[in-house]
Amino acid sequence: MVKLIVSDIDGTLVPDGSGEGAINEEYFRQIERLYDKGVRFVACSGRQFMSMYRLLSPVAHLIYFICEGGGFICDGDRKVLYKQVLSPETVSELIHDAKMIRQMDVMVAGIKRSYCRSRDSELYRWLADGYGFDVEAVGDLEAGIDDEITKVSLYHKDAAEELTKDVFRPKWEKRVKTILAGKQWLDCVSLSSGKGNGVAFLQEYLNATKEETIVFGDNQNDIEMFDYAGTSYAVKNARDEVKTAADVICGEMRDDGVLQVLKSL
Repeated sequence: MVKLIVSDIDGTLVPDGSGEGAINEEYFRQIERLYDKGVRFVACSGRQFMSMYRLLSPVAHLIYFICEGGGFICDGDRKVLYKQVLSPETVSELIHDAKMIRQMDVMVAGIKRSYCRSRDSELYRWLADGYGFDVEAVGDLEAGIDDEITKVSLYHKDAAEELTKDVFRPKWEKRVKTILAGKQWLDCVSLSSGKGNGVAFLQEYLNATKEETIVFGDNQNDIEMFDYAGTSYAVKNARDEVKTAADVICGEMRDDGVLQVLKSL
């Protein structure tokens, strides 16, 4: 019997960068029906809580949120159940090194909200107008932010993997988790963070076993969740390595592949 359903958002439920109103409303009805049968739904994403909450607001009170790629977990009332934060020293050094890649911009994710450098940047506009983020432009990110920081993300509109492969990732991959999240993002989180650890926490919190858990994903940062699932699904549009790692390939995101599986339950 399935007791826990965990799904990535971007590329799995909706197109990357989609905001409020983008999700098929049938998902809400299926989540409600499953909830009534004792099955809990978890949205698991590199997004911040507010962006996820807005996207899933009709059922937010029924579900759990693994936010910022596993940086913290909360319920629909924004009660923080779990968090893994980066030290101020690590945050400062990550930002410094990220700024050395001139083509890329930087986002810093906190428990309260997200932060970037300029309101005039492409990054700010996409976060605020696309994802629906609560984001603040603070100018100099290295000056210090009054928040607990769970993630530092490097952004480029289509070349995050290429621009970080030679210097940035080799330097940092043993000090933090450096995880590609689509072609635009490289996320840097604590070594004890990540989507997989977030799923493990909620399994214990909600008394659900691995065999009672199913997960859905499309990108590199979703693969670690698969180890905690009785059945793992990759949407048909997923990266090849994700489809190889998954137990089952379901329909494409644009065809609501995840929804079809939920209906079958």
